[in-house]
Order: sequence, then structure tokens, then C-alpha cells
Amino acid sequence: MSAKWSWARDVAEPADYNGFYIKRAAIVDEDFEWLELAERLTLSNVTLPAGFISRLPRLWWLNVAGGSGETLEAVAGATRLRYFAVNQVRGLRDLSALVSLQSLQYLSIYGLAQVTTLPSLAGLTALERVEIGQMRSLQSIGPLLDAPRLRELLLIRKLSVSQSDVERIGLHPSLAYFEWFAEDVPDHVWVPVVEAVRLPRARVLYPEEWFGLASPYRKPDA
Repeated sequence: MSAKWSWARDVAEPADYNGFYIKRAAIVDEDFEWLELAERLTLSNVTLPAGFISRLPRLWWLNVAGGSGETLEAVAGATRLRYFAVNQVRGLRDLSALVSLQSLQYLSIYGLAQVTTLPSLAGLTALERVEIGQMRSLQSIGPLLDAPRLRELLLIRKLSVSQSDVERIGLHPSLAYFEWFAEDVPDHVWVPVVEAVRLPRARVLYPEEWFGLASPYRKPDA
């Protein structure tokens, strides 16, 4: 084990709602015993065996940040996931494993500079909310719009949106809310898109709020 990395069990920190936060560590097959009942995982620069996530019977929330993998093979087949976020994974190019997350309701994709294309999400019939941003190599968000029951779409900062994308957003049969959090994006890029779509604004919120959980960053009422 490199001095810069640790065994997951040694560094795991308990989190709310039967979860764990694990940073700069390696998860191995032997960790299944103590992670078996986990419902939520937040992983920052963590390596995983292929198929490990799909084996966790109660896991419904996964937040992955950092690292350098080229694919999402570690989460392939995780059919119980309802929330999945992946951001700033260096070298990540292939998101095809997303199509296997059959129970997904909320997807957040951010800061994946090497991704040039997205897989069609036509088979994700439970998907209701998508957040996507800072994808400098991506040319179209069209495959996300294949999700048949998508209701909320939030674009974040820099992103290429084609004219075809704009037309599809406006014609999507179930999309009810749209917003572009356009910090650092020139007005001439994002304003025409928002004006053309003309949908009520999608909320900018923490995923906990969307699922009806207490926000981890909001102080409780006095």
C-alpha cells in the first residue's frame, strides 16, 4: 500500500443515514463484510474492485469524486442506486455503465474533461433529475434527453448545448423544469438557450433536499 493511500476500513468516517465518507483509500473485496449494510457512500479518490458497488444490498446513494479511472466499471450493474454523482475524475472517458443503473432517479455529472459523448439514457425509466456541467469536450447533451420521465434539468457553468439539444429540451414530453446556472458563461451563450426553452426554473439544491432528507449544510431551526 502506497504511503499516500490507506485501507478503507482504517479511514472510513461514519456519515448520516447509515453512510460512510472514505477518502484516499483502496476498497478491497474483504471490505464487503463491514460495508454490507451501508446505504450511502461518499468516495473521494478511492479505488474499487469491479462490480463491488452492485453487491451492496442496501446502497442507494453514491457520490464519487476524484481519482483517475477511465470507465465506471466499478458501479456497473448497481441496479439499486437511486442517486449517483460523479465529478472531477481525471481520465474518465467512458460513461456507458450509466445505462445499467436501472433504479436511478437523480444523476449528477460534473467536471469530466475527457468525456466527449454520453450514452443514451432511454432505458432509465425512473430518472427524474439530471445535473451536468463543466464538460468542456462534450458536444451535445442529447443522449440525456432520451430519459423518458426526466422532469428536471440543471446545466452548470460551461457546457456545449447544440441547437438540436435546445429543440429537444423544449419538446421533451415530461420535462417540466430547466435552468442554467451559468456562472462564467457569457450571456450570449446561455441567455438565448434559457429564453428559447421557456420552462419554469429548476431548483438549485442539495440532493438531500430533493430526496426529502435534511440538508447537511443547513443549520437546524433554533
